[in-house]
Amino acid sequence: MDAARVRIRKLLRETPTMPATVIVERIGRQRGMTILKERVARELGPACSPVDPVSRTTHRPGEPARCDLWFFEADIPLGHGQTGRLPVWVMVSGCSW
Repeated sequence: MDAARVRIRKLLRETPTMPATVIVERIGRQRGMTILKERVARELGPACSPVDPVSRTTHRPGEPARCDLWFFEADIPLGHGQTGRLPVWVMVSGCSW
């Protein structure tokens, strides 16, 4: 297993979810499947796992909001014989608990 450690790390960096059975085939190992699975899970897997690129953001109620400008599809009477399509400002809270 120690001789194949470098190859296993490379395989896990490329595909972190690669099953141990595929790793065994790729490194040409013929025996010790249980030992390999345990060692990969315990030692090599966590070291080769990619960093999670997603940031976790938390908001208090009312902080984030989505704003859009929307126009009526029909003309609206504006007074003095005039009509028009007025804009409407729409706001939706992103967090409302």
